[in-house]
Amino acid sequence: MRISSLPSLPAPPYWLRLVLQGIYPLVGIFFSLLFVAVAPFMLLLWPWDRRLALLRCLFLALYIMWEDIGLVVECWYLRLRSPRGTSPTWDEDHLTLIRRALNNVIFTAGKVVGFTIDVEGAITVGRPGHPLVVISRHAGPADSLAIAWLLASTAGRIPRIVLADAMLWDPGIAMVLQRLDSYFVPSRSGAGDDRTRGVADLASTLTSKDAMLIFPEGRNWAPDRHEALVERLRARGEHERADRVESRPWVLEARSRGVAAIRENAPEADVMVVAHTGLDMLTGPGPVIRAVPFRNRLLFRGITHRSEDVPTEPGEVAEWLDAEWDELNAWVGSHVERREHP
Repeated sequence: MRISSLPSLPAPPYWLRLVLQGIYPLVGIFFSLLFVAVAPFMLLLWPWDRRLALLRCLFLALYIMWEDIGLVVECWYLRLRSPRGTSPTWDEDHLTLIRRALNNVIFTAGKVVGFTIDVEGAITVGRPGHPLVVISRHAGPADSLAIAWLLASTAGRIPRIVLADAMLWDPGIAMVLQRLDSYFVPSRSGAGDDRTRGVADLASTLTSKDAMLIFPEGRNWAPDRHEALVERLRARGEHERADRVESRPWVLEARSRGVAAIRENAPEADVMVVAHTGLDMLTGPGPVIRAVPFRNRLLFRGITHRSEDVPTEPGEVAEWLDAEWDELNAWVGSHVERREHP
């Protein structure tokens, strides 16, 4: 099944989020016992699965669940220490939590499934005294997790992420990111202009220690999603726009409204444009399992622009973002031939 065929979940109501937080450790215990019960039988599949790919993936998923449960428990502890969230180290405490969890997950993923991250060239993370806005392509498994790890662990900045409200189903990540004032974009139904308003509100509160991450494509790139977008535009008679999208096969169309709202409300922020490739063709659970252990590294390239070099007027922002996406598509395309495909 391709990622693009998976349904998107609406955000859970607040009461259900509280229930999920409360029962999460019990869920972890249940799945741990289930894993212990089925693992010996999965080892018997070794003649057909010499790499034990499915077993590796299940173990990693279970490990990530327990890291997530750890975030929930530690968030409860921090709330007990500061019931109103007014501790002078509130942000730093939560940054420490997410940094440690991401370090552990990235390390374990490397050992278990061969998930490795490399950076092309030197990445500058903005100037001292300036917030940082990170604009990234969205493709392949765990790219948002890897970027958050780079920002939190390498750059030492507090990640404030614009992400889908379906992530509120994840109790640990949701608790930490909500306390760090990330923005969970509401589903389209009834959302209207509030989607951009939330991005603008978040941008207006950025401080010099923050890094705001946004994916202007709005969803993961996948070959079938790209083809469907081109077909949809042609069916609507938007042939020039369809030609433009078709000419950039490695990216989806970047929507400029969110970026323009950020530039209007945080004009002092430096802007990093992130390109990455390596795992983008893994567009569903089947391809991911078949690719384990990963032979391709997740390669990042980040180019940071000074705030005064990035426009703030919406029309100019759209043109600037379009040019950046041209360059990003060309960079990804130039690295495709160096990759192995499962």
